[in-house]
Amino acid sequence: MEPKFSADYRTNNPEDWEVDNLVERWSARLRCDEPNCGEIVHMVGDTDTVETDVQDEDGQMYWGAREDVLRIRAVFPAPPLFRISDSVPRRVKRQLELAFRLYWIDTSACIARLRTAVEALLDEQKVPKERMLTKGPNAGKMHRMNLEQRIDSFTAGALHNAQLQGLRNIGNLGTHGTDDVEEEDLFNAIDVLEFALTGIYDTKTINAKAAQLRSKKAAD
Repeated sequence: MEPKFSADYRTNNPEDWEVDNLVERWSARLRCDEPNCGEIVHMVGDTDTVETDVQDEDGQMYWGAREDVLRIRAVFPAPPLFRISDSVPRRVKRQLELAFRLYWIDTSACIARLRTAVEALLDEQKVPKERMLTKGPNAGKMHRMNLEQRIDSFTAGALHNAQLQGLRNIGNLGTHGTDDVEEEDLFNAIDVLEFALTGIYDTKTINAKAAQLRSKKAAD
């Protein structure tokens, strides 16, 4: 649907109007066709005009054809960007669900929410937020630990240190809304966080499955 202001501009400025001036909004309601689900998802957005390749009758490719595409601006409920294990605490899941929703709205905000999920993970693992200083003029006093220090405390000498520190770093950039954060960074962060959560919360399950595989014997 075209808003009135867009239609009025086209009508009142025919000589100046170009296709890029067109403003359109759309909405859609989707229903999952899995019998045991039937979830309803609502999507809203606008349109964009992009250049694309076209092929003529002789098979020759040309660049420059313009095509209207739907651009998604919001989805509810948002589909997960990765499967969240049942072993992950509800507090961490909540932050991930908010990140999945923000993906359609703001890449930087989505990445920042993943950083918050890391903080929730440390809280659930009972990682302290303060430590006592042992050196300097404030020795003997409690000092609030930043996220970098909390990760080091949780993963000292462990595999997940580099993974969580990477998420902290990109999460900081996302929090500041910097243009340096790209969609590729987001999906890298998603992959890293999924792997870290699996290692932290599903190690017992994975090891049990591995043991089952090792114990299996060939049939007589």
